[in-house]
Amino acid sequence: MKILYEDAVMLAAVKPQGMPAQADKTGDLDLLSALEEYIGQPLGLLHRLDRPVGGVMLFAKEKGAEAFLAKEIQEHRLKKAYLTVLCGRLPAAEGGLEDYLLKNARTNLSEVVSKERKGAKRAALRYRRLAEEETEQGVLTLAEIELETGRHHQIRVQTAHAGVPIWGDKKYNKGVPKRGKTEIALWSYRLEGIHPDTKQPFSFTARPEGEPFSLFSEELTEL
Repeated sequence: MKILYEDAVMLAAVKPQGMPAQADKTGDLDLLSALEEYIGQPLGLLHRLDRPVGGVMLFAKEKGAEAFLAKEIQEHRLKKAYLTVLCGRLPAAEGGLEDYLLKNARTNLSEVVSKERKGAKRAALRYRRLAEEETEQGVLTLAEIELETGRHHQIRVQTAHAGVPIWGDKKYNKGVPKRGKTEIALWSYRLEGIHPDTKQPFSFTARPEGEPFSLFSEELTEL
């Protein structure tokens, strides 16, 4: 757990991969509880990251800031950028993916469905190819992804549907063994927004480490 920023109204921290963002049925230590114990007060949980995903998260320390930042997120003014390693080649150096997703509450999985399907929700993202590497596993692509919408498992589902699933993703990458421990190569890299009190812009970043991001260490240091 690493604190990137803290003031009277908000806090930014790095969630380790494999740590829940908030308490769940496993009873394992979660980031929200750990931070609340550290600062000695409750925090407002503004957004979530899937347990296998690490990176930057933002929390509110008082109700006014929570309401302001929640509205910024709802109206898509808080910008979220991710880094990921994909199995395969993206179709272009830059582009976008737009699909309609449906969440299955029983399996906790989402799938791409037709626009007309009852309960389907629009999912859109932009991607930028940063580098490619030829490996024994085939071509791996380092990409930056910015979300236009925030859907359940959105990046994981959309990239898999596009034929470039995320390295290490047991849920959506059919080439990853279901057994054994692997860390998914998806990282919340940057959060940008407006401070609730000063109304000045902020930007918090954290670079990923470890396999397979280490294949792209030169490109990552240039970000």
